[in-house]
Amino acid sequence: MKIHNSPKILTRFEEYREIVKSKAARYGGVRRRDERCIADGNELLRFHCATFLCDLGQNGNSSICSHQYCSVCGIIRAGFSSKMDGISTLSTSWKGHVALPEDIEEEFRFMHVKRAMLVCRVIAGRVGCDPEMGDKDDPGYDSLVGRETGGTESKLDDEDELIVFNPRAVLPCFVIAYTV
Repeated sequence: MKIHNSPKILTRFEEYREIVKSKAARYGGVRRRDERCIADGNELLRFHCATFLCDLGQNGNSSICSHQYCSVCGIIRAGFSSKMDGISTLSTSWKGHVALPEDIEEEFRFMHVKRAMLVCRVIAGRVGCDPEMGDKDDPGYDSLVGRETGGTESKLDDEDELIVFNPRAVLPCFVIAYTV
């Protein structure tokens, strides 16, 4: 299902892109990777798996609910939470799927928990690669590769998890409700 984001969420996403672009331009585009940041904020298409409790996607239902534990509807309604230490995004839907524990549906069966895959536009900005140095308050980079590489400069591979620190940097575009 296509997500029709509110003007507020779209504006927050585009404003964040402009912040990332201007920050990259201010540093002068010293590194080749900075060119992408200056051009479009280093935008990527990534996957994020979440759970939901309502009937979203069943029998043509496209209405979001207001249940406090329905993660997908909460993300669609208000965006990702700023209380998170980082938003995990993956390069493939399979990697997104296995990022959630395998037994989550069984453990929360009493709540009728289901999975959904969010296809998201992500402003990665400047990507750091040292998990020991990364946190959401570090002004040196905007996101972090979720694997140990032993250095601060590395290419984001298709196999990598990308942890984004600012919730305004992730814009869900599609939701895929599915069962396994």
